[in-house]
Amino acid sequence: MNNNLNKKLLFQNFCIRSEQKLETYKEIASCYALNENAIAVLSDLKANTSHIFHGGFSEYLGLANKGTYNCINGIWENDIFSIIPEKDLEKKILDELQFFDFAKQKKKAEEYYMINQISMRKPDGTLAKVMHRIFYFNESEAIRFALCLYTPVCGSDICSSIIESSKGQQILLENINSGNILSEREKEILKLIDEGLLSKEIASTLNISIYTVSRHRQNILEKLRAKNSAHACKTAKQLKLI
Repeated sequence: MNNNLNKKLLFQNFCIRSEQKLETYKEIASCYALNENAIAVLSDLKANTSHIFHGGFSEYLGLANKGTYNCINGIWENDIFSIIPEKDLEKKILDELQFFDFAKQKKKAEEYYMINQISMRKPDGTLAKVMHRIFYFNESEAIRFALCLYTPVCGSDICSSIIESSKGQQILLENINSGNILSEREKEILKLIDEGLLSKEIASTLNISIYTVSRHRQNILEKLRAKNSAHACKTAKQLKLI
């Protein structure tokens, strides 16, 4: 799953710009860890690295001591993912897929953030309810930085939503139209894949080359962050694309 998601996030048209913004966002992440006791993960999509700042919640979950920091290669915080139940991790990635598609259409992605609820395993094996927030930051036409925050859920359960922070307006993810994630041709091909047709049969049905079918299949996997065609069909149905 992560290999295909890497391509979607990392292979953007980044511009060359001062690294001062990186230091600014690292400071912001550090403050969240300090002031909210959050686990704050700042991912640099251009450099393919992540900067992780551990607050008190990280220590509570047995991940790292409060106040520690580490930088890892890659944009996936696998130590954190390892304590998220598979079903919750799948939901997290599905929600992020919708938000990324939403954010990349905005001139100022940082004016919005996504919030949802997941679970994490505590050292004793029981589950903690966790609020997950993600912010994207633009650089030219690309999204250069992603900031993920993990804190305990306080009070009522949280609905997966996009928040326009300056106005406090909430958009439920279930009301987001995800129809633009795939092109009409890609949807057409995915429907035929879901019906069990092979690439050769799809090419014949649509009167296109097998090469074109293969290219569309790869694009579908990348856009839906799917590890295979079956996973792509499942994700597309969850997003009501097919």
